[in-house]
Amino acid sequence: MSRLFPSFFLGGFECSTHLTTEGHRLDLVAATQHDLQAGEDYALCTSVGIRAVREAARWPILDRDGRLDLDPVRRLARLGREAGLVQVWDLMHYGYPDDGDLFTPQCADRFARFAGAVADVVRSETEGPTFYTPVNEISYNAWAAGDVGYMAPFGHGRGGEVKRALVRAAIAGADAIWEVDPDAHMLTVEPLVHLHAPPGRPDLRAEADHFNEHVTLEAFDLLAGRLEPELGGSRAHLGIVGLNYYSGNQWTIAVPEAPQRSLDWDDPGWIPLSELLLEVERRYGGPLILAETGSSGDSRPAWIEFLTREAGHALERGVDLQGICLYPIVTSPDWEDPTAFFDGGLFDVSPGADGRLRRILHRQTAAALREAQAVLDPRNLPAHPLEPAPEPVAEPPLQHTRPRERARFKVDNFAYDTLLAGESLTVELLGLGPGGELPRHRHEHTEHLLTVIAGRGTFQIGSEYVEVEEGESVLAPAGLYHGVKNATDEPLLVQQVSAPKAWDARFFGPHPSALGQR
Repeated sequence: MSRLFPSFFLGGFECSTHLTTEGHRLDLVAATQHDLQAGEDYALCTSVGIRAVREAARWPILDRDGRLDLDPVRRLARLGREAGLVQVWDLMHYGYPDDGDLFTPQCADRFARFAGAVADVVRSETEGPTFYTPVNEISYNAWAAGDVGYMAPFGHGRGGEVKRALVRAAIAGADAIWEVDPDAHMLTVEPLVHLHAPPGRPDLRAEADHFNEHVTLEAFDLLAGRLEPELGGSRAHLGIVGLNYYSGNQWTIAVPEAPQRSLDWDDPGWIPLSELLLEVERRYGGPLILAETGSSGDSRPAWIEFLTREAGHALERGVDLQGICLYPIVTSPDWEDPTAFFDGGLFDVSPGADGRLRRILHRQTAAALREAQAVLDPRNLPAHPLEPAPEPVAEPPLQHTRPRERARFKVDNFAYDTLLAGESLTVELLGLGPGGELPRHRHEHTEHLLTVIAGRGTFQIGSEYVEVEEGESVLAPAGLYHGVKNATDEPLLVQQVSAPKAWDARFFGPHPSALGQR
């Protein structure tokens, strides 16, 4: 079979740009500093035998009030050409401009103008071939933005409307791209999921079958013109069938007697990935690629081994599987917590003193990738050896505590117990009987998070007083006088998290009674 890409394995750069429920605009390209380090990132990809990448032209970032700034696209296209990479351009990865309205025809028209302008820049900088994903994961986007209000436009019960608005935008975008670049390839990317009836509930199989047959594949059918041809879809608009698959992509229907449960590959009801790929190809034809897949932490090497086996089975059965995109190729932050980088890339990140996110090759995953390349893509198997594995670092002993079991109280005073002590913080327990008090004091460099575990207390933070009840917390900033009084007839139990450790911050050494009681 002919090859679409110069390597079987691709790398995907996380590029979500949607608005969160808190009103924050995500820009994960910037959050990973890929916008600043693209040249280095491309060199890293080629060094491990990856010669095609999923890249981003970030619509909400580059289209401000209808004014386009496509210099970032031009720069990335040039860097890709210089690195010898093929780029697949994501144009709408969950986000649209702040002043846009997804439900109006003008939104699709505006997106088409953007898509055509991007194609013009890419064609001028790229020798070809060119690839585009006009709208990423229409089905997930419709559910998250139209059914559960997880991202803009924060709809509920409007998933069908959002899905069709996105399909119209994808069709209009593809048409605009083809006007500029008639030979451009479209890659439609959708989640590959499978719903199961829970054990003992054969009455729910029809519901699961309907979801798998119609809901999961509806966006493909709309784009291909199999459903609602008045939208303008065709098999060409569907293009290359891209499927996103992760370990949680098969699950059961939730029922009162059993919650929703994800199936692992060793579950008796699990459908092999190779079988799912074969079913999709029978429905639409090829070619297919796994457009997003990956795992996190120390499970990454085993996931690549799993993908290699399943891809091999699919190829043996004649599936026109053209590639596997490791996503993200560079570890990116969580959508909800931008400070949490869940190690999921081939390259993890580590902040340097200058604020630059250094790329760190995860050696075990790289070794698993080389074994996979030897089977699926030997011509791109790197010749240079991997650096020796670093010496394993011993894990610190597990620290676990049950604060209520450690509770002690003193009459008209407070009892103190260090529960846990890490490198930079401590967890302490304060027990105040009726009338007990922690006098006003301050720590020059340490701040406390004080959480009431039981009872109710009056907390003074600076000049402010606040009543704090069980389950509530209050922050005592560094350098500010603070104290606690129990004016009730019940015991008061307070968990105090301190960082940096109060004793270390003041005296630059361990507390002489660490983990002791007073």
